[in-house]
Amino acid sequence: MTQHSIAITVTGHAEREFTPNRCTVRLRVHTDGATHEAAAEPATAAVKAVTDLVTALRDHENSPVKRWTLDQVQHSRHRPYSRDGKKRQWVYQSSASITVTFTDFRAVGPFVTRASEVEAVNVDHLRWWVSRKAEAKRLAKVRHLAVLDAIEKAQGFTEALGFGTFHAVAIADPGMLGVAPPTEPVRSAGAPMMRALAAPMGVDGEPELVLEPDRITISADVEARFEAS
Repeated sequence: MTQHSIAITVTGHAEREFTPNRCTVRLRVHTDGATHEAAAEPATAAVKAVTDLVTALRDHENSPVKRWTLDQVQHSRHRPYSRDGKKRQWVYQSSASITVTFTDFRAVGPFVTRASEVEAVNVDHLRWWVSRKAEAKRLAKVRHLAVLDAIEKAQGFTEALGFGTFHAVAIADPGMLGVAPPTEPVRSAGAPMMRALAAPMGVDGEPELVLEPDRITISADVEARFEAS
């Protein structure tokens, strides 16, 4: 840095909203009964019914299902106590967890509707997210915008100080150039909420559930040092 130059250190920030490209539906199968068979048989039937639904979707030429998993059906039992402390009869339980990841959101609503109609099946959770490859591209775009924000700030400082030119000396992730860390996370991409839209009629004449997720916010911060002269 010369006698007629000055160092300018700034932070750049940018954030943009993106539409998720994945939805993972988690289903929970749970049954209980007075005997092992009374709990196991309906659980096995429920798992088969859901498996048939997923298989039908997977068999499509342009399948909306990216992947799916099925935990082995678990069996357990416990013996509850009555209010007076006496042991009751054994209660047998069977359970399983199924996850289905969709790439086509138009198939999510109809699948959730049909799966929830299967006895002993509950829709546990819907997670809307961005795949790793797509997330990397989106984050790179937001980082680029954060750098442009830093340049714009440096230009403003340069002009305010009466200098004519400036050039970059260093650029880094937050905290590496000694600038105070941002008050907000560098990246925020939590699970968005979803909205139920007006339902079109299905093939059986019944309205089908159509779900649309809110957009995911991805943000980025950078630190940059410039020399103005």
